[in-house]
Amino acid sequence: MTTRRFLHLLALKIRNCVRHPVVACLLVILCVPASHAQHQIDVQRLSAEGEHLRALTLYELLPTRKMGTDTQIAAAKSSWALGLNRQAAEKFDMVLRDVNLSMENRARITLSRGVLEYQEQRYPEASLYAEKTISYLRDTSPLRGRAYLLWGQSLSRTGAYGAAQEKLERALADADEADKAEINFALGMVEMRIGKLEKAEGRFKAIPAQHDRSAASVRALASIALQTQQIEQARFWIEKGKSAYPEAFLDSWAEYGLMQVALVSGDLATARKLTEEAQKNYPASDSWLILMRAALEESEWGHKGLVQEN
Repeated sequence: MTTRRFLHLLALKIRNCVRHPVVACLLVILCVPASHAQHQIDVQRLSAEGEHLRALTLYELLPTRKMGTDTQIAAAKSSWALGLNRQAAEKFDMVLRDVNLSMENRARITLSRGVLEYQEQRYPEASLYAEKTISYLRDTSPLRGRAYLLWGQSLSRTGAYGAAQEKLERALADADEADKAEINFALGMVEMRIGKLEKAEGRFKAIPAQHDRSAASVRALASIALQTQQIEQARFWIEKGKSAYPEAFLDSWAEYGLMQVALVSGDLATARKLTEEAQKNYPASDSWLILMRAALEESEWGHKGLVQEN
């Protein structure tokens, strides 16, 4: 890719500030001190500081002979941070062609390539990169744990839940504390799929309250409680989710869950009230609202039949 083409892509990233792409490119170049243009260490520094546009512009201005491995890695990371996944993949692939690359760096970059494939929803390719990463790592390590995590998540996306469970369990065995919550969440979702609800429940309960997966975990716990007819537990988890993670419970699923709790408890009045409120807040085409209406209608007919028999 030519420098002009690359700078045009960078200009698109700041098009909300400057309408003309050529002017935008010029602004990107002008914001970089000319004295830094030949120093690859500045690419690494700017990338590490989060100055990704400036890092990439400097990278494109460097002579080819000055593009060391660390600089190429920094440029790849900056491309990735800006959402330029294809360019990031090309740069990582360039680094992987270096025969002098250490085995640990080769493993790390191979894993990064796998994550890029996963983000692009190319799950079989992501699995292959994860497997290749593991082939470079003989000993137990958090890096190997992350590779098994990627492998398990990729297999899960293709519906291979049994194989995914095995990889994720291996990921958990290798993981450090920082990665265990993400692995537990992935394992819990897989175990829900294959009907191991008790195990899944334990996975979700192990996720800390302030983790990125906390809201989804509470929702999963409520779903498990509904499936297993643990009525009070379902009520507890739904109400906890609505109070602790309101943004994650904005859809009608929570109302549907509470209505199911009311129906199982024989509280038709509450079920009606919840359905009426949902009809005011959600469109008629909402899938959970449709299910609420159908469930309420079925319960009301059943209730009428019991009254008539008596």
